[in-house]
Amino acid sequence: MASFRDQIQAHAGTGALLTRAQERALLRLGTAGYGLDYDGARGAVLDAAAGNDLILESAVEDTVADYLRARGGASGRVSRPVFMAAVDLYRSRARGQIGPDQAAIRVKDLMIRRGLEPAASGVLVRSRRWFNRIPRPAAGAETAAAAIEVSAPVATPAGVQAPVQETLAAWAQAFNARNVPGVLALYAPDALLLATASAEPLRGPESMRAYFEQLMVAQAAGVQFQSTLAVAGTDPATASGLYVFTWTGRTGRRVTSPARFTYVISRAGSGASGLIRQHHSSAIPTTLEPDATCPV
Repeated sequence: MASFRDQIQAHAGTGALLTRAQERALLRLGTAGYGLDYDGARGAVLDAAAGNDLILESAVEDTVADYLRARGGASGRVSRPVFMAAVDLYRSRARGQIGPDQAAIRVKDLMIRRGLEPAASGVLVRSRRWFNRIPRPAAGAETAAAAIEVSAPVATPAGVQAPVQETLAAWAQAFNARNVPGVLALYAPDALLLATASAEPLRGPESMRAYFEQLMVAQAAGVQFQSTLAVAGTDPATASGLYVFTWTGRTGRRVTSPARFTYVISRAGSGASGLIRQHHSSAIPTTLEPDATCPV
C-alpha cells in the first residue's frame, strides 16, 4: 500500500499550487485512510511543502490577509490601491500560476471570508463599486480545481490507476493561469478534443492551440471543477463529472456556464500528471444564458 507521503509526493516537486480543498482532502486521507491524527497529517503536508517545492494556497492566503490587515489604516478598511497590491502579492507568492483576474477574485473572496471590508474610492463620488465589480467564485465551487479529491490508497502495483485527479488538477491550474503551452502539454500527440464551441473535432495539441488561445487569453476564461462523479478503468482511465466555466461573452460581460466533462487519461505523462487521450465537454443546456455557449 502506498504511504501517505507517497500520496503527497504526487503533488510535490512540481511547484504546483495546492488549493485549500485539495489540502483538506489530503488531511482527510491522512486521518481516515492512514489512521494519522490531524497534527501528524498536517505536519506531513507542511514538510512536503517545505521540502518539495509545493505551494499551499492556505499559506498564500495567510500572508495576503496579514498584509491587508497591516495596511488597512485607521479605519481598518482596505483601499483600492492596497487591494491591487495584495493581488500582486498573491500572484507573487503563487509564483505567477494565477492570472490577475483570478487573483483579484481570490483576494476578494479571502476578504469576505475573513471579515475585511473595502474602503470607498473615487474623487467626486466615493463608492465601493470597484470592489463590487469583482466577481466571486461560483456558488458551490472553489477555485483552481478545488473540488477535486485526492485519490485513495492504491492496493497493488499491478492495479495502479492512471493519475486522473492529478491530471485534472494540472489542467485546471494551467487553464486558470492562462498558460496555453501548459494546457497543451497535457494532451497526447493524437488526443481528441470534442469542444462545445468548435464545429470540428480537434485532433492533437497543435490543432487545439488557436482554440485555447482565443478562449483563455482573448476571452479570459476560468474553470472551477465541482465534482468527479465517476472514474473507471486503470490505464487508460475515464473520468466524468461537472465543472463551471466563466469567460467574457460577445456583449463584453462575464458569462458563467456549468458543463459536463469526460476525460480519458493514460499514465504516459511527465511528473505527477498523465496524458489526456480524449476530452469531451458539453454545456448543461437548462442553465445556459441566451448568449452563452460553453467554451470548451
